[in-house]
Amino acid sequence: MSSSSIDFYNDAISAVQAGKLPEALTAIESSLTEDPGDAQTWQFYVVVLDALGRNQDAAKAVAKLKEMGMDEADNLLIKAASAAGSGDLKSAISHYEAAVILAPERAEIQAGLALALMRCDYTADALSAARKAVAIDPEGANSNYALGHILRRTEKNEAALEALTKAVSADPDFLVALYEQGMLLTEAGRNEEALSNFEKFHQAQPEDPSAIQALAAVRQRLAKP
Repeated sequence: MSSSSIDFYNDAISAVQAGKLPEALTAIESSLTEDPGDAQTWQFYVVVLDALGRNQDAAKAVAKLKEMGMDEADNLLIKAASAAGSGDLKSAISHYEAAVILAPERAEIQAGLALALMRCDYTADALSAARKAVAIDPEGANSNYALGHILRRTEKNEAALEALTKAVSADPDFLVALYEQGMLLTEAGRNEEALSNFEKFHQAQPEDPSAIQALAAVRQRLAKP
């Protein structure tokens, strides 16, 4: 993706997380305008359209993906993301597991499975899937974010910080990884480094309450003698 396309894509993710689906749709369409050939953006577009109940438009987007060479594993990824977005985590896990069978070499599928398993508190299975993702793509943003997120949830902070640092290094605009890395840096007393994370996050998402709170907290720590 181009830098502007990535910005719009991240805006769309944040809007979905905030439950602002119309804003997410606007952002993802802007991302596609900037980079109409990115399959990952089209996949996310399908998920947002499905969530808005625009099933015919979603079907057209799926047809576009098939023209671009989408295979059955990609189709299952879309179904998994849609199910996860609607809260049907059991279906999401089933779709991810089916996709893993079809394409065991794809790290992003293992990473998605890991995060879905973690949301269901299947910690051991989630960690296993995340480690498989990292084994496939040792320096990848998605694989290392999944591992770092799960390690952070299980209070293995040192290892979590190492994985999240790799994720941010691979994709400096990966906002959720940037935020979680910042939280771990704060807990480790590395406040100046954390400040850089939260300033960047806040610049990208100025209305996000988590960004505002984290930025204020780290600035307060740095102000103390």
